[in-house]
Amino acid sequence: MALFFPKEYRATPYRALYDSLSPVSRMMIQREFVGVSYLRRFHLLKKSPSGPSFKSDQLPAGNFFHRKLTINRLVWWHQEALVKTHLKFIFRHYLFGFLVQLASRKQELPLPPPSPACYWETPANLVVMRWMNRHRQSWENAINSSIDQVVSKSIRHLFIYCLLAFVIAKKLYNRDELSDEIEGFKTLAMPGITPIGIEMEFSNLGRLATNKNNPPDLIRQDPFRNMEYYDSFLFEDITWRLGGYVDTHEHGRRLLSLSRYGGFFEYSMIRVDYPRTYTLPLTTDPEIANQMICESLDFINEIRPHSLHINIEKRGSGEIEPKLDDFLCLLLLGGDLGYNEDGQLKEKRFADKEFHRVIKLRRHLSLFTETKKDVIEYAFLRLWKKGTRNYDYRPVILALKGFQYVYHLGSNCLDQLPDMQSWAEKPCPLPTSSVDDFINNVVRGLKIEGVYPSCFLADFAEELSQILLARQQLLH
Repeated sequence: MALFFPKEYRATPYRALYDSLSPVSRMMIQREFVGVSYLRRFHLLKKSPSGPSFKSDQLPAGNFFHRKLTINRLVWWHQEALVKTHLKFIFRHYLFGFLVQLASRKQELPLPPPSPACYWETPANLVVMRWMNRHRQSWENAINSSIDQVVSKSIRHLFIYCLLAFVIAKKLYNRDELSDEIEGFKTLAMPGITPIGIEMEFSNLGRLATNKNNPPDLIRQDPFRNMEYYDSFLFEDITWRLGGYVDTHEHGRRLLSLSRYGGFFEYSMIRVDYPRTYTLPLTTDPEIANQMICESLDFINEIRPHSLHINIEKRGSGEIEPKLDDFLCLLLLGGDLGYNEDGQLKEKRFADKEFHRVIKLRRHLSLFTETKKDVIEYAFLRLWKKGTRNYDYRPVILALKGFQYVYHLGSNCLDQLPDMQSWAEKPCPLPTSSVDDFINNVVRGLKIEGVYPSCFLADFAEELSQILLARQQLLH
C-alpha cells in the first residue's frame, strides 16, 4: 500500500527520518495526518458500495490534505509570536493524537472498556490527557525545540509537524507511567447507565468573544486573537479527536466561515463527524465525565474557561413539576454566583444574558444506531477556573442526572426564565425547606436510575447539602 510523503521534502533530512521508521509507524503518521477525514469523508463513504476504502485511498488522501493543510504565507509572515502560539497548539494536539494511538494498540495498556454505545476512545483520551498534564515540562521542551526548527526553516506544511510530533511521542511514550494513570482514574470510577456528553467553551475575552465590535486593542491582548486565525492555522483538522471547533453563537452560517470574526474555542465531546450530523456520548460514568472536564482545563491552560454544557440522554420523564426554587438550586450549584465589575453580587451568566435557555431538549443522531436520541442539554453552567471552588463537577453531574429522572422537564423550563432572571440580578437565600426538597428529589431520581447503593446515595445527599449550604452563605 502506497503511503503519502510530500514531494517538496524528498531530498531533505525529513525524508531520511521518515524512511527510518517502520511501516507501522508510517501508517500511524498517515492516520493522524488525515485523521479528520475518517469523520469528514471516509466514514461517509462507507455508505456507498462503490466508494473507496480508507486503506485503498491513502495516497490521494495524503496529497489532498497536504495541499489543504499548509499555512498561508501571508499569515506565516504576520508576526512570529502569533505563529509560535498557534504552532504550540498544533504540535500539542498532534502529540496527543499519537499518544492515544500508542495507548490504544492491542494489549498495550489495561485500558477499561468504553461505556456501552459511547465514544470508543474516551478511556484512551483520558489517560493520555492525564499523563500530558502531569508531564508538561518534558513534552513542552520537545515541542518548543521542534517549533524553533520549523520556524527557522519557514516550514508551513502540517505533514512535517505531524512527523516531528510522532518522533516526540515515540521518545516520550512510557507504558508504566500511562498504566499508573489508568489505575488513578479507575479507582474513582462510578459507572452508571445514562449516557453523558460535555461541551466546553474557552475564551480569553470571556463573554465578549462573540461580540463583532470588539476594539482591536482588546483582541490583540489575546495571544489567539479571539480565535480569528482558527481557520488559517487549520485547527479544525488538528483538534478533531476532542471535537474542537469555533462557536460564534450564530446559527445557519457556513462552517468554512465560522471563525471569520472569532468566537469561543470549544471542545464538543459529543460530536464525531465534521458535517456535525452524528453524535456519540462521552461516557455513562459521571466521574469519567468530571475528569475529562478538569483535565481539559489543564490541557489548554492558555485559554480561559468560560462555559460548560452537559448533555444527558433522556430516559423517561419524571412526574414532579419543578418549582422556581428547584431551578435556583441548580444555579447555586453550577452557575456563576459572584461579584461583577461594580462590586454587586449577581448570578453572572444570567445577569450578563450569556444564554437564552437554561435547559434545552435536543435530538442527537447516534452514529451506532442511526436513530435520534432525546437529550437534555444543561446550558447554564459556568466552566470555572481550577481551584476556585472546593468541589468539582462530579456532584453537579450527579445532581443533573437525578434532576432529570425525577422532574418533568416541559414548558416550565421556559416559563421560569423571567423569575430566574430577576433572582440572578438580586440573588437572595432560598428557604431551607426548598433546598431540602431539592436534595431529596434529586436522590430519589438517582434511585430511579437504579445504579447506586443506598450508602452511596446517603453520602451524596450529605455532600450536596454541604455544597448548597456553603453557596447559600454567600448570599447573606
